[in-house]
Amino acid sequence: MASKFMLRSFRNFTKIQVLVPNIKKVQINQVLSKGNNFAARTFSTSFVKNSNVMKDLSNFLNEEIKLEQEAQKELKNTLTVTGFNVKTDGPNVTLSKKYNDEEITVKFNINGSLDNAEPGVDQMETKNQSTELKSRPAFSIEIKRGEQTLAFGCSFLPAEEAEKDAVEDFQIDEFALHNGEWNENVYTADCSVLDENLYDLLLNLLDERGVGEKFANELVEFSTSYEHKQYINLLEKLQKFTK
Repeated sequence: MASKFMLRSFRNFTKIQVLVPNIKKVQINQVLSKGNNFAARTFSTSFVKNSNVMKDLSNFLNEEIKLEQEAQKELKNTLTVTGFNVKTDGPNVTLSKKYNDEEITVKFNINGSLDNAEPGVDQMETKNQSTELKSRPAFSIEIKRGEQTLAFGCSFLPAEEAEKDAVEDFQIDEFALHNGEWNENVYTADCSVLDENLYDLLLNLLDERGVGEKFANELVEFSTSYEHKQYINLLEKLQKFTK
């Protein structure tokens, strides 16, 4: 995993979501022919000329759902993370396991987690191009020992900034120790100003419990596949709404 000083400049890395006017319609995705990639969800600027918008939308969704289902076959259909039990509730995912006398829980939400930026390519340059979409959600880790819980807030590094020998990498953004619920009344340490040795020891602590590079890669594969299934499910619900 990346060391402290590699990570600090990415502490406030954010993603921008663009709202598309309702006069636009989604352009049919194209399934990529190589590997496990699938096309980005892009948008066209063509106007809806037919006044029967619901009918047009329903007809479009028929084809869109078929294409997304084909794209799903191109993904690694991975809905497991080694060593963890998985529980899902809509966009919310909980991973849990036992480690000696500790209970380890990882939680994340897939909403807004898609990242289509390619290494070394400016975001504006890829605006109108099909790129691989990956779900890299921020996630929390809790290690419970008795009545106390050591909690971490983590996020993924941009793909181009991960170490060369790791496909995915993450950083610890903050951590706290609490006896019940992690809220604003609990002091939380900002890892961007944490001592380097302490930061590395915390990474080693997580790695010892199975939350390291392999976990990071499996979480991204899981989240990407699960997010796509949820997207297809949303399209199917929208199609029923138009009937």
